[in-house]
This record gives sequence, C-alpha cells and structure tokens, in this order.
Amino acid sequence: MDNYTHEIYERFIRVISEHLQEHFEDQKEYLCCKEGCALCCQNGEYPCTLLELEYLTIGFSYLPTDIQNKIYSNIDKIKKDKANFKGKEFLYICPFLIDNKCSVYSHRMIVCRTFGLIYFNKDYQISKTNPMQVPFCYEKGLNYSKVYDKEKNNLSSEKCKELGCKNMPIGYNLNFNELRDKVGKDMLNLDFGEEKSLIDWL
Repeated sequence: MDNYTHEIYERFIRVISEHLQEHFEDQKEYLCCKEGCALCCQNGEYPCTLLELEYLTIGFSYLPTDIQNKIYSNIDKIKKDKANFKGKEFLYICPFLIDNKCSVYSHRMIVCRTFGLIYFNKDYQISKTNPMQVPFCYEKGLNYSKVYDKEKNNLSSEKCKELGCKNMPIGYNLNFNELRDKVGKDMLNLDFGEEKSLIDWL
C-alpha cells in the first residue's frame, strides 16, 4: 500500500467510524461489547478485500516478533484444519486473536468494525425472512439478549418498555458493499480489489 492510498484509506476508516460510533452510542444500552469479549473473533469466515489485507499487514508489521510468531503459528494451524475440512462452510478463530484480544485492532477489517449491531439481512429480498439480523452473541446472553424473545424469534418491544429502555433497537444498513461503494469508491475513489476469506489471503 503506497502512502497516498494509505492516507485515503484511513480517511475512509475515519468517515465510516464516525457513523458507526453514532450507531453504537444510540444502541449502547443493548450492547455488551468490551475488551476481552471475543466471541465474534472465534467462529467466522472474516471476508477481507485486498485493500483491507494490505492495511492489516501494516498493523502486523508493528507487532513484536513474539506476537508475529504466534500469529504465524495460528495461520499454519488454521490452514491444516482447512485442508482436512470436509464441510461446505469453514469457520475458524481469527489468527490475529492473541490472548483473547485483537492484536491488530487499529488496523482491523470492516466486518470487525461493524459487528455487534442489528443489521439488515442481505438475503431479505430473496428469502423474505426477517429483514433484521441480530448478532449471534445474543444467544450467549450478550448483545440485545435482554430484549430478545426466543419464542417469537424476534426483538420484543414489550421487553424494551418493561426495562425502560431509552431507545428502541434499530437495524442499520451495514452491508460492506454499500459502505465500500458509497464512501470508498464514490467519495474517495478507492479500489478495494478482490474479496476472499481472510485465511485464503494468508
């Protein structure tokens, strides 16, 4: 990543982070995200574009050698597990997760930055299922769990009222393609390149 692209990409990160911060602030009474909670890093595919990978690599280059070696070891293990995997959807622990913390947090990918909020289900127009997707950690008693009705498989406005919540749960359009196209491409003329699962780049 050249210096010019680096500067423009960081501008992109600042723009979307400002919007995301507003969303996280609005929904904070439903969120349990905190340092040391890493469920979202322990079972995923982690879609990553080439441009994100280059930025991630910069963050990696700043790490102490011992942490880099742990990450290399994690990558080797994941690749071996994938080679022996027989199913359709290979999910894995992010190799950059060290001691339950993101080792490249300031350089993390977009999917990592948006996780935790309710978002629009990208398959809604096809499946006509619930248009809102709650982060999976609600099943562990975390985000939105206190206002989620498991019997109805949906958020409960009654529970919100009972708890005296200030703001209702709201879904946001956090689709990466739209963030990338509307802000990255249209506003900043960034080329994100190909997208793969993180482990397929490493």
